[in-house]
Amino acid sequence: MKVLYIGQYTEGTTSKMRAEALRRITAPVSFEYIDTHVPFYRCHPIWRSLAFRFKKGKVIGATNTYILEQLSGHYDVIWVDKAVFITKKVTQQLSKSSELLVHYTPDTAFKENVSHFFYDSLPLYDFVITTKSFDLLHYRAFIGEEKLLYIPQGYNKALHYPRHSFDQKKKRVVFIGLYEPSRGAALLALLREGIPVALAGKKWKPFVTQNQDYPLSYLGDRLINDAYVKAVSESALSLGLLSKRFPEMHTTRTFEIPACGTALVTEYNEEIGQFFGEGEAIFYKDERDMVERVKYFLANDEALRAVTKRGLDRVRKSAYDYESQLRDVCRTTGIISNNPS
Repeated sequence: MKVLYIGQYTEGTTSKMRAEALRRITAPVSFEYIDTHVPFYRCHPIWRSLAFRFKKGKVIGATNTYILEQLSGHYDVIWVDKAVFITKKVTQQLSKSSELLVHYTPDTAFKENVSHFFYDSLPLYDFVITTKSFDLLHYRAFIGEEKLLYIPQGYNKALHYPRHSFDQKKKRVVFIGLYEPSRGAALLALLREGIPVALAGKKWKPFVTQNQDYPLSYLGDRLINDAYVKAVSESALSLGLLSKRFPEMHTTRTFEIPACGTALVTEYNEEIGQFFGEGEAIFYKDERDMVERVKYFLANDEALRAVTKRGLDRVRKSAYDYESQLRDVCRTTGIISNNPS
């Protein structure tokens, strides 16, 4: 089997984690990749911003030219990750160059990351995989149900695993992710109660500057790989705050946090309730409820120890890791045999 993976291949990206899982699952005679971050980072930040916001400018041309330059021969499978910059013309060439053309994105493709390039190209894919249940209706406007697959987000079991015992954990709450006003309000509510908070992610510096009198530790604007896992694993609790920019129901943190051996603190919704049962995560219904539950579990070691263990057990038993998820996808799409053996 000859497999080509097209997507971001930078260290620390979930795209690369999925690519490596795909390589292990398919065990191809030939596995090649085209790293779309190469042409992206060759362009000036202004062009990168223009591409993200409006899907225009030099990044678009550079990305498509680079893909065509790197494309060689015919493949059994071409797997494309996050194709927001890839034109219909190039997608047509990918289709001609493969027996099976698959697209995967962990992001919303309709509430954000809006791309007419992607929408025009959608019918050309043999299978389209999304992790956003609220996007399913939008996808159905472009492709048939037989092409559309939904799977939840996941975690990398080779990376996301406990690095600290329960007794080694710091009595604090950690959050790692992009700043949003709702997230800032949640952290401030904890800080005002004297609860220690560790924080990492982009666009938090004004928040950190304004709240220096509270027990707040800023770990930087980017934590990846082992540094990310260590920060989560050494914390007693970790917030899985959902975005309010779109109707996000769960995120990669939903699974990464318990996989790292730390109790997940998350607002409850029906989708998350399908992944975790009572006592496997710390659910809250509003900001005040979150604060009270955090205070309770920080003060009750045995209750916290129990929910921490049950959360870790759940993500393992339910096989929420990328490799298990993608193995199922590869069977469904016919990339590998349906025989589990």
